[in-house]
Amino acid sequence: MSTYLAWQPTLQPAGLRGHWGERWGAVLGAEKDALVGLAKDAVVARFLPTAPSDALSLLGADRQIGRESPDTEATYRARLAGAWESWSWVGTRYGISLAVGLLGEGYPAVIPYRELPWDSAVDRWARIRILFTGFAGWTGEPFGGAWSWGSRLEQPIETETPATIRPVLRRVLRQWINARDRVFSVTIARGEAVWGLFSWGSSTWAVNPIDEWSAPVFGEADTIWGAVAFGVFC
Repeated sequence: MSTYLAWQPTLQPAGLRGHWGERWGAVLGAEKDALVGLAKDAVVARFLPTAPSDALSLLGADRQIGRESPDTEATYRARLAGAWESWSWVGTRYGISLAVGLLGEGYPAVIPYRELPWDSAVDRWARIRILFTGFAGWTGEPFGGAWSWGSRLEQPIETETPATIRPVLRRVLRQWINARDRVFSVTIARGEAVWGLFSWGSSTWAVNPIDEWSAPVFGEADTIWGAVAFGVFC
């Protein structure tokens, strides 16, 4: 039989196979069918492509990936779907860039202090900078070779309200960098050369403002006492 509703009445003893006995068996079968349906729904809800919207918070808790303010349902599903890849690379340059990029704000370059030309202070070895270049070329793939970027690419973070996106970046970066590390600053270059280090090719671009977000400032809307690291972005 395809359902308990149809099958349960056939199990009734001979003395209970009258009209009311079979109705009673059908009611029991219907309850079992309902339980089977709930079990199927529970299985389906565990898979991201078929999970209902109200199940995403539970899936996020299981993956330890919270929903952030810029997240739409689609971007949050993408972040949860990328959990296996994200967590397997946690603490690495690729993993940090991937975790930030899955927010939908653009994939940044992750630059250790030791690669910056002017810095030789040994106490800064565990500091990194986050750079949104504003150029095509960083797509979340493992970085290798010389710095080389393509044409101008406006990244969504360029138009975000700082007070809105900074606390999101702080939470995500703190989760994906090593416990010993600190993010010194986040730079939004908008296609401009930065720090006198990177050459963006032979193209000439209009002068764009470069934003650099460093340590939280007392009184800023996204500064929460007890939740910041002094002297660095996060």
